[in-house]
Amino acid sequence: MKKLILHILLQFAVMIGFGQVFHVGDLYTAPDGSQGVVFFVRADGSGWAVALHDLSYMIPWSTTSDDIPSLPNYSSTFVQASLADTSGYTNTQQIRNFYGPGYHYAAGAVDFEHGWYLPATGQLAMIYAQLSLLQTALVNAGGNPIVTEGPSSDFFGFPYWSSSEVSAQHAVKFSFADDGAYGFFSSLTGSPQILDKQLQLLVRAVRSFPPPQNVYDTTLSYQWNTGSTEPHFHDVPLQSMTYVVTVSNEHGCTNTDSADVMVIDNNPQVIYDTVCQGSTYINNGFTLSAQETAEVGEIVRTHTVSAADCESEITLFLTVMPHDTVHIEQTAHQSFVWNDVTYNESGTYTQHFNNHMDCDSTVILTLTLDGGDDPGPEPDTIPFGENDSLFLYLPNAITPSRIDGINDYFYLPEAYHPFINEFEISIFNRWGVQVFHASDKHFRWDGTINGKIYYSAVYNYIIRFYDIIGRPYYLKGSFTVL
Repeated sequence: MKKLILHILLQFAVMIGFGQVFHVGDLYTAPDGSQGVVFFVRADGSGWAVALHDLSYMIPWSTTSDDIPSLPNYSSTFVQASLADTSGYTNTQQIRNFYGPGYHYAAGAVDFEHGWYLPATGQLAMIYAQLSLLQTALVNAGGNPIVTEGPSSDFFGFPYWSSSEVSAQHAVKFSFADDGAYGFFSSLTGSPQILDKQLQLLVRAVRSFPPPQNVYDTTLSYQWNTGSTEPHFHDVPLQSMTYVVTVSNEHGCTNTDSADVMVIDNNPQVIYDTVCQGSTYINNGFTLSAQETAEVGEIVRTHTVSAADCESEITLFLTVMPHDTVHIEQTAHQSFVWNDVTYNESGTYTQHFNNHMDCDSTVILTLTLDGGDDPGPEPDTIPFGENDSLFLYLPNAITPSRIDGINDYFYLPEAYHPFINEFEISIFNRWGVQVFHASDKHFRWDGTINGKIYYSAVYNYIIRFYDIIGRPYYLKGSFTVL
């Protein structure tokens, strides 16, 4: 029996084998036959490859001066922001969606339909980090090396366009000259700078490649939670889901495994969430330790989710909520009942709760018993916690397009005003850009942005306020301007 069990375990251990695993410097051949040299590989075997050749001519990043709404603007002051941008596929898609396909600008010149796109600044920095290895591999594969020398008048070397935007007028260029960072950038990261979008620069495309395909043992039986019994099947989920497979051998022994598949929106995504102070946050693909959430306030994290040739940048706005401490004074005669606890002496007492945000909270009661003959107040429960929280109900749509004077503004109903002290609201568009802010509970917003109303637009809001006994609240939601 021991031998049989060992044999079964080995079957499961070797059930999955892997195809070709790429390393930096390897030649990658795409399904359409085009080739590139690998410059980055993830732990799952997927990665990025750089094209063998530059485009045969220099072209502008854009022929117009437009700030593309869905494309993040990276500051030229904070270099790390642009170097962290590795969303070349998403960036190129946003540029092409805005301008339309064509061959009069850098993003339109790459073969986007076959997976080749304009690299982001961070991807060019990764190429720079492996430059000596890549140059040899490019030449050996029949390509041309990446240009590192520029005209004598160009101290920073010959520049390449990235797909990282700075503003309506400027995009980020990248030079591979070793001395291009003199006095400005570290030579370990190359030389990113900003240039006018209409200048003509070199373009070198890159592409993503998927993890190597798995090869399955067909002598085993497979049962998927989708109903499929094939060792390998193709599915196109419309939303994120978990796939579960149960594998059986001829002896009736089984093994089960699962995988979470995230369906990625190609557009940049913004997530708003909360966490209690000093708690670990694991959600939406982000992990933050208790040390990272030790301070009350807002934390912003960004990462790129990749699957095959699809990349999406996700930005998390995480609000760290405090542990409340509330002080209450109470006078009674002989005794006092507080949340089912009877107190017969004057003193200071403490009870602990989870507040309406489910964070640990402390209520400190200062009790004075004057010894009077009056039986005192009825047993009482000092209001605190979820069951006595103040809930706000705001509209989920406003209709400034209708000329009827009804529901024209997004505002806090008057009925809530007497129960609220400090108040603050921020409203964001779908890309996470703040379009309205107010610290007055009497605010009214008609959906206007720079004098214009964008109809059928969905906006997210964050509200922070304190009620009249000092409890903090954090609310978030969305509404539509119709």
